Amino acid sequence: MIRKKRSISKAAVLGVFALAVWAGAVPAFAATTEPAPVADKKIVAGSGQTGDENGAALSASFREPSGIVVLPDGAAYIADSANHSIRKLAAGLVSDYAGLTVSRDAKGLPEGMWLDGPLNQSMFQQPQGMAADAQGNLYIADTGNHVIRKITTQGTVATLAGDGVQGHQDGTGKAARFYSPGDLAVAADGTIYVADTLNHAIRKITADGKVTTLNSLSERIVQLAPGYVERAGDFRDGKLKEAKFNEPTGIAIDGQGNLYVSDTGNQRIRYIDLKNGTVATVAGAATLTYPQDSLYAEGGQADGAASSAQFQFPKGISVTAEGGLVIADSRNHAIRYLHNGKVTTLASSFDQPVDVAATGQGSIWVTDSSAQTISQVSLPPQSK
Repeated sequence: MIRKKRSISKAAVLGVFALAVWAGAVPAFAATTEPAPVADKKIVAGSGQTGDENGAALSASFREPSGIVVLPDGAAYIADSANHSIRKLAAGLVSDYAGLTVSRDAKGLPEGMWLDGPLNQSMFQQPQGMAADAQGNLYIADTGNHVIRKITTQGTVATLAGDGVQGHQDGTGKAARFYSPGDLAVAADGTIYVADTLNHAIRKITADGKVTTLNSLSERIVQLAPGYVERAGDFRDGKLKEAKFNEPTGIAIDGQGNLYVSDTGNQRIRYIDLKNGTVATVAGAATLTYPQDSLYAEGGQADGAASSAQFQFPKGISVTAEGGLVIADSRNHAIRYLHNGKVTTLASSFDQPVDVAATGQGSIWVTDSSAQTISQVSLPPQSK
């Protein structure tokens, strides 16, 4: 069926307030005197123009590219969020892979919807995070539709969990509900872990489609304006079932089968030990402060020991072959690297990097959402 969202998304409402916060309501971030970046940035796709043009990679256009996944054959798949589609970059060419647009709004911009089926007949709404399993099936956090989708290697799009209505509900398949899920990761056994962003939750989807929530939900209330209050995320390390997050937007599985989480609203990188059922902060300043009436903790920019490093709305993350973690530090306009207890800046001068994908050869793919480009940087020799 084709279904538009039934109500105005909370993400859109919060976006207005977040913009106001970004404009000056949050205390200024500390200045940094860190060394210059050590990796070069190379644009591999995108002309920098906003659009949906296919063809030669550097002439192609995107509209807020978000999630990215790179398969072993070198093909990259990109969640082109505001085009409501999945694009493919291979052999120097960009092409449509999945997602059909049948209507545009009053400004002429594509409108997203929800429809399963063949690749060229499927529909998405603001897809963001992406992942792949060992067989090459793709998984998409279809953020605007509040569902989790799968694209099989046979070219069929299916909804794995969620009914298209924003909310929080555990259950099986379409009995579950999500709230703007931002990213996902697939374990070797087929289990899917979801960063359910506006529920401030980490969700688990088993092979039979059963959805459960792993952590405790936030009860923090913030007054964003006189007479307007909103439930916000919170922070707590410790037992997983008692842990709290604030708008997690990135999630990745390491070599031990445990989870790294980009806890965006808390300006931290967290680690979930699934076997022991614990959550710990592995990077980010030791002291966490929420300014009065603020949705988010204070951020900053500082390299060095992981326990004193600072981030400014970290988003997409990816585990490297040597066990490090690459981080799209979106509002520091930089790519950061967590390895051996230290955080370094690999590259800067991005507009708004929102996702990264590390390959076994040391290349890091970056989606720069505001610049409408896909770039690559490389791990420096001392980090490989």
